[in-house]
Amino acid sequence: MEPWASVEVAERPFNGGHVVIRLKKSIFELSEAELKRLKGLIDSLIKLEKEEFSPEGFNIYITGEEIHIIPRWCGDINVAFFGGIKVIPLSNDDVKENIINKLQ
Repeated sequence: MEPWASVEVAERPFNGGHVVIRLKKSIFELSEAELKRLKGLIDSLIKLEKEEFSPEGFNIYITGEEIHIIPRWCGDINVAFFGGIKVIPLSNDDVKENIINKLQ
């Protein structure tokens, strides 16, 4: 893992498999080399998510110090907004075991 980042399961996941890269400094303070490694980390997480959970796509949200990677499946938006039921029911423990631990 990079010294300037950590990866964890989202505390309040939008969907099963929602992971967060937490930066220890602003994304705007990362060097060009660190940005390239960040892109590699994002690629690695997406590859693991595809292998483990087979989502149809991803949303990636970038804030100053966080990158959210959210797997998406057909039809998940309505269910997630209306009632909080996940289309693909994955617990945070499942995500930690199948994604976070394999990244190490």
